Amino acid sequence: DAEGEYRENPMSDDARAYIRVWMETEDEGKQDAEPQDESEDYQTAHREASDAFNKYRHHYFEDGVWKTYSEKDLSSRKDEEWFIPSPPILQTSDPEYLCEMCRQIDFAVLLTLRGVPGNNEPGSSVIDIKGAISRVFEENNCSFCGIIRQGIQGRCAPEDLELAKNAERGKMRLAVLDDGPEYALRLEVSLENLAPRLVLQILAPDDAQAALPLQGLVVQQGNADMKRLRHWIQNCEEHHHHGEDVSTSKEEPSSWRFIDVEECRIVLVDTPCRYACLSYVWGNEKGTQLTTETLSTLESPGGLNDASVCLGKTLSDAIKVTKDIGIRYLWIDALCIVQDDAADKKSRISHMSDIYGNATITIVASTNSRPAEGLPGAGDTSRTQAQVVGKLQGITLIAAFHDARLPHKDIEESAWNSRAWTFQERQLSPRAVYFTGSQMHFTCPHEVVFEDTVAGLSANHRPAHLLDHSQFLGRVHDLMHFICWQDPTQYSYPNKTFHIKGLGSESISMMTSDTSIPAPIYRATPVPRPGGGGGTLQIHGETMWKVYSDAVSMYTRRKMSFQTDALNAFHGVSDLIAQGINSAFWHGLPEYNFDQALLWYPQEPLTRRTHENASPSWSWAGWEGHTAYRRRGWRNAIAHTPATVVRWFYLEHPREVIYNYLVNGEHHTPEEIADFAFHAAREPAEILPLRISSLFHFHPNDGWKHCRDTDRNEHYYTHPEYPGLRFTYPTTLPSQKIIPRLAPNNGIFFLGRHVPVRFVDIANTPHNPAPRVDPFLQINIRNIPKYGITRFRPWERVIYHQGYRAGFLSLNVPFSSLDISDSDDPAKGKYHIVPLSRESVPSIAPPIAGWDAYWDLTPRNAQNLVIDWEWGPDEERLPVLGPHEDAGEPERGARWENGDAYWDVARFGAPFMFSVYNVLLLEKVGERVMDGWRRVGVGKMNAFAFWHASPEEDMFHLR
Repeated sequence: DAEGEYRENPMSDDARAYIRVWMETEDEGKQDAEPQDESEDYQTAHREASDAFNKYRHHYFEDGVWKTYSEKDLSSRKDEEWFIPSPPILQTSDPEYLCEMCRQIDFAVLLTLRGVPGNNEPGSSVIDIKGAISRVFEENNCSFCGIIRQGIQGRCAPEDLELAKNAERGKMRLAVLDDGPEYALRLEVSLENLAPRLVLQILAPDDAQAALPLQGLVVQQGNADMKRLRHWIQNCEEHHHHGEDVSTSKEEPSSWRFIDVEECRIVLVDTPCRYACLSYVWGNEKGTQLTTETLSTLESPGGLNDASVCLGKTLSDAIKVTKDIGIRYLWIDALCIVQDDAADKKSRISHMSDIYGNATITIVASTNSRPAEGLPGAGDTSRTQAQVVGKLQGITLIAAFHDARLPHKDIEESAWNSRAWTFQERQLSPRAVYFTGSQMHFTCPHEVVFEDTVAGLSANHRPAHLLDHSQFLGRVHDLMHFICWQDPTQYSYPNKTFHIKGLGSESISMMTSDTSIPAPIYRATPVPRPGGGGGTLQIHGETMWKVYSDAVSMYTRRKMSFQTDALNAFHGVSDLIAQGINSAFWHGLPEYNFDQALLWYPQEPLTRRTHENASPSWSWAGWEGHTAYRRRGWRNAIAHTPATVVRWFYLEHPREVIYNYLVNGEHHTPEEIADFAFHAAREPAEILPLRISSLFHFHPNDGWKHCRDTDRNEHYYTHPEYPGLRFTYPTTLPSQKIIPRLAPNNGIFFLGRHVPVRFVDIANTPHNPAPRVDPFLQINIRNIPKYGITRFRPWERVIYHQGYRAGFLSLNVPFSSLDISDSDDPAKGKYHIVPLSRESVPSIAPPIAGWDAYWDLTPRNAQNLVIDWEWGPDEERLPVLGPHEDAGEPERGARWENGDAYWDVARFGAPFMFSVYNVLLLEKVGERVMDGWRRVGVGKMNAFAFWHASPEEDMFHLR
């Protein structure tokens, strides 16, 4: 089973989440591709920008000189403000010398005058200079070229630099970044074929009162500026929260061990108090830890200075930083938890959200892979990157170490960011300072600050999201191809037209030569990706399901030294995600979205965790490796929240029966209690149904409000008892009891329908066009080609029925580990496909049924409808077979696979509302119900195809 080459689908649902696509209509679904000003439409704004642009002579650089574009009536036009017709020519030995390419650009104008037109297109302060790259790398004495050369070289791979240098016509683009009138202008420099951009800032004046936010500051390579760090913390404490606590936890007063940096010892301190935390990588070094043996030494005055104590440089530097910023107490796990006391460890680990959530600041050793490496700039560990500074035309320019619109590479790609424990430390810390190889980087809920940049005035200033037009334009062909040939919801339109406007591209595609066939107009725009927040969970404005699913994807990428920590290292994050919600987390899966949380997808081959307390197979925590949840597709996709199709049960153990008897509010004598307990203990456990009305919150007038996110076309719910939070579906309120689903053995019980599977080589298996003959589904044993030369990833397989494509599976076990020897005998078959929920294939807006129908079908209404379809009386149930006329030959063409439920439309019909089953592939463990099943895969398939295979109903005990 040679896998061949694998290439990720450029139109995966993750990629589509950052693209808005819609079909232009004449009714309420019509939208404009361009953002509109509050007072005037785009056409007016564009015309005015063009008129302003045409007042100037526009210059370009060619053959070593600046020239003007061929334009009529040049005499009536003036030079651009940034162009210097007759610049002074300095000696090459002068530190402010500029080459013939740079000396005619007035950099002071670009960095102080707003709205300056560029040389290429209206409405933007952009200067394109062709053939500039080779000149930049000539090693000339030009001050500006030198800044670019030094700044770019440290950010690019050598091979990429060589490729760019050899491009004779390689273009340099200068773009003014304007964050608003309160902020300094900056200059973005990008070089063709090189991904990194350089952001240049004017040096701030010495007078802090005269400095503008986003101007540059000098950074010493050898010493971090503790005065700046103190100011950041003080500013946040005094101004940002406006009287509200910024902590992520609501810790009750208690006593905690801390390092007293004044007395150099471990002390017990009553909280709340001001303290710092350290987040770092333990590594394999065996420095001093707090144990029952070292406790007395470390608690003695000056104990940390004892000759027997060996602290790594990172820990020593953290103590110094804490003292320098005027905080007395520091929490470090190795020194504040008794490492050989199981009870102390369990107690402290369960309060990680309190420890990090209430810290004044978390000090992050983001460059370290072991404690001996220290904090760059804090002690004697020097920073590895020097600041690039240059002077020209009387101004000093500083190359920012980091483009704040992008995730911080030095942090995101660090060893620190790869560890499971540091993931929750990062998410739980309301304020953090990262010590990187270049500078300090401070974050809080209201601001992102860098040591080399003057902080913003606004408490809620955030770096602008990066809207990469060039990357979007590079994917337009993929986008059009996907909509034309791969998106099953668009098959009904034989002709298609695309207008991609405002981004330098306009494309039209007619799929047939018959122009009389109407062609819908598709429009698309890119969506900005999150900027400086990087790997921090975005909670504001997101549903709690989105927050949770993002957390799982981020967390399961991480590594851990001990597999037993899989849930412990996520405990604090689950507390953060819960946000005070009355919810339980069952092996990492939240009760408030439990059915959907069962549908996690492997993103790489997984390994089953097998230690004594390992989580069950139905939880991602039971597996080692990266897992994630499917997104909704396009940013503004028409998509329905999955509706559950199984009926849930729970296992009532005798001890629960006894407990309920004791707390039922009635008086019982000791004799009655003893008698009841004696008989109840001898009764077998019962599997009892859960009430549908309570499980799915079908309570009238319960306060839940249905809302519309029209930007994303997403339904969500809010409730006064959970202020500020969004839910994809109503959940348990504080006054309500959480409905149990977890059995004592960590199993879950549900009544569902299932179909056995056979493993076949589909290329050598004849198809059967007669409807509803085979009472089983087929899984192809061979990995078939995808679009072009690519193949499925090794853990992906296609589902068929009678040779016709029906859906898609992702395995969380190696295919080679499946026992397929008896799959041809349904009586012995170990593997069954079981649907858990129904949903629709995400489609392009507007909805076919119209906006009213889409918004009126709320998730709660849809769940009620699906229950009737699946379990109601025959007259209320949805017809289950669908199209079954002779479909001819099966469709076997390769596709750009993204996990959507592609199926043979000629056989099973076109996609419609809730025509997709979310399914699990289960492996039978034994013959009895209590022996149970284990999860081995997840996927999506057509609901009609499933019913063509004559499913049966059974009780499942998933373990």
